[in-house]
Amino acid sequence: MKNILLTGSAGFIASHLIEELLKDQNNCIIGIDNFYSGTKENLEFIKSIDKENRFQFIEVDIRNFEEINKIIRDKKIEYIYHLAAIVSVQESILNPLLSNEVNVKGTLNILESAKLNSVKRVVFSSSAAVYGDEPTQPKNENSITKPISPYGYEKLIGEQYMKLYSELYGVETVCLRYFNVYGERQSATSDYSGVISIFEKKFKNDEIPNIYGNGEQYRDFVYVKDVAKANIKAMNNSNVSGEVFCVGTSKKISINNLVSVLNHKYSKNIKINYLQPRNGDIKESICDNKKIKKYLEINEFVEFNQGIKKL
Repeated sequence: MKNILLTGSAGFIASHLIEELLKDQNNCIIGIDNFYSGTKENLEFIKSIDKENRFQFIEVDIRNFEEINKIIRDKKIEYIYHLAAIVSVQESILNPLLSNEVNVKGTLNILESAKLNSVKRVVFSSSAAVYGDEPTQPKNENSITKPISPYGYEKLIGEQYMKLYSELYGVETVCLRYFNVYGERQSATSDYSGVISIFEKKFKNDEIPNIYGNGEQYRDFVYVKDVAKANIKAMNNSNVSGEVFCVGTSKKISINNLVSVLNHKYSKNIKINYLQPRNGDIKESICDNKKIKKYLEINEFVEFNQGIKKL
């Protein structure tokens, strides 16, 4: 059996990753979360598909080094998927001290515990927010990083700590820079949720959604099942230790285009409330995914229109 720790296990992306991991009979998964943004509904979903009781949940905060280290030691963890984070750009701007505690200290706690307990590999969930608004598009793994929010800086620092622990202490690490992830079970209850889940809820309820800016901001929307697949391949490929991978489709969709797609899906003609741009919001973000296709052999991504139909 493989003993796997997954941080942020009550979260949206984590629930899909656990769903995929449970398909392998050799995986025994420990999930940890403090429910800051994760939901009990996601855990209930996991329990409903865990027919062989190979998933165990422990409520804990990743800022608590002693507890994290004890779990990794006592459960004989071999592999770690580190997804736990304050994931909102806007929340990191409003509360940078908390964001730093979770996203930097929490990541360091995971790495130090991995080092002390001879964990075989850590796969880190990073973000395209590390690029900021540097205008060159598309973004690849060697593009200039110039974050414009605490969240972006914290993810970049997390990547640098991954590299440091790999080179200095021999802890195998892989970093995945997610672009805009969407899919089933994504929360729409907060202004900090993904734009697609928020807009989906608005359209279903015949409410007018807000767009911050003129709607011509471009995003690379990547379906959550593809992100889960990238995590598993990053963990299992013995040749990619120390690498960073961009996870996206290389196809750009404007926010206005998203509105058109949803109007078509629901046979509606809902108008938009355009507001002033928000600090920290990035104008354009497109992925160059050549590296992930070459080294992780992910050659097909779910098309945007098909992904929207699954919601």
